[in-house]
Amino acid sequence: MDIIVNNIKIHYEVLGNGKSIILLNPNSVNTGLMKFIANRLKDKYKVYIFDRRCCGKSEKNCTLTYEESAKDVYEFIKKLNLDRPILLGCSGGGTVALNVAIRYPDSISKLVICSGVARNNVIEKPNYAKIMEKIPWYPGKKSNEMFEKLNFESHSITKEELNTINIPTLVCNGGIKDLVPRDEAEYISNNIKSSELFILAKAGHCNYIFNSKDFYNKLNVFLREE
Repeated sequence: MDIIVNNIKIHYEVLGNGKSIILLNPNSVNTGLMKFIANRLKDKYKVYIFDRRCCGKSEKNCTLTYEESAKDVYEFIKKLNLDRPILLGCSGGGTVALNVAIRYPDSISKLVICSGVARNNVIEKPNYAKIMEKIPWYPGKKSNEMFEKLNFESHSITKEELNTINIPTLVCNGGIKDLVPRDEAEYISNNIKSSELFILAKAGHCNYIFNSKDFYNKLNVFLREE
């Protein structure tokens, strides 16, 4: 399905029934990845997964910032008349989720950040990315450059901004194998009042969303808590 929010087209899908939860995909990844989480939650929740701007089937000819992406989510919530849904974001989607919580605090009820970042320049570029960006004919080059610019030139979220988040928050990170340093997850969690940090020491960057029993046990407990 497609919807116009914030003057652009967003592609989204809906699975299950129950309390609404919105899943925000990582940078340059489409809704397919988020179905691993959606399929785990759809029996108890109404899960909305959508391609963030410049991702998948959503509009690509638009301004790419975390702030505008957060506005997309807020207008999506308003347009579908969702009652303070839970918001879960992975990687860059986690950064969008933080911006939603800061800029539109009354629009969501809970926040889950999976390997997300608040400050720019905290992720060291992996070796494969350094190699791929040198290949001029690589089909994903333009998209990768666009999202790398987003990562390294975006507004860093301050401690003061994180302090304004008052909803229950779960911050997850994959430990030493995660592209996002553990101290970034600690920075986020330590500055959100009602926050809990969950480190999956042996996991990598967001790969715990695929089959980690520990992650889903923790997530389900957090989602059930009042």
